[in-house]
Amino acid sequence: MMSSLSAVRINNQAKSAIIFLHGLGDTGNGWSFLPQVIQQTKLVQEPINYIFPNAPSIPITVNNGYIMPGWFDIYEFGNPNAKQDIQGFFKSCDVLKSLIKEQIDKYDIKPEKIIIGGFSQGAAVSLATISLLDFKIGGCIALSGFCPVKDELKPKINSANFDTPIFQGHGTVDPIVNFDYGKKTSELYKSWGFKDLKFHEYDGVAHSASEEELIDVIRFIKNILE
Repeated sequence: MMSSLSAVRINNQAKSAIIFLHGLGDTGNGWSFLPQVIQQTKLVQEPINYIFPNAPSIPITVNNGYIMPGWFDIYEFGNPNAKQDIQGFFKSCDVLKSLIKEQIDKYDIKPEKIIIGGFSQGAAVSLATISLLDFKIGGCIALSGFCPVKDELKPKINSANFDTPIFQGHGTVDPIVNFDYGKKTSELYKSWGFKDLKFHEYDGVAHSASEEELIDVIRFIKNILE
């Protein structure tokens, strides 16, 4: 799957990297504005390599089997108790793991200078991946995230990133991934041992990232990299 996976890459010959996964129906391009926003704020001085992977196009059950970019199939929106695409989910975690390894092995970036993250489906995969890694990385950003595979994930949890900073942000009026589902997800990861997970709520924000949230994310990135 790795070899066939394309990504938007912005290589700045940097010593740090951000790998960010888009949400359902989007592509890596959808988040490729992030480096420009980070640059405009002038908060982060350090150059960063950016990787915005494109999810494979798969049939999405909740959308009547319509084929679109997705990290895993969805049977019902926002229902933690619905049927879940467990195999597809963990396959995407493996893809993210291999992208992390690539930054370490090919670009010689130290693991603690790598931040992973994502939006919605991408956030779900990023949170799960940081809990599966057997080595410590810099941090994780989960925007409008959730955990669809808690029973399957729990026995696989590794303690390597229990102290790693995790930023979780969620809009209070999200119609796709309910705010409550996001909040419960943060409590779940904390109960598993993730001590430095902070949950941020954004009033009146739907299934998207607000300007305020993006500024908070950039401050989070700055704290890790500098």
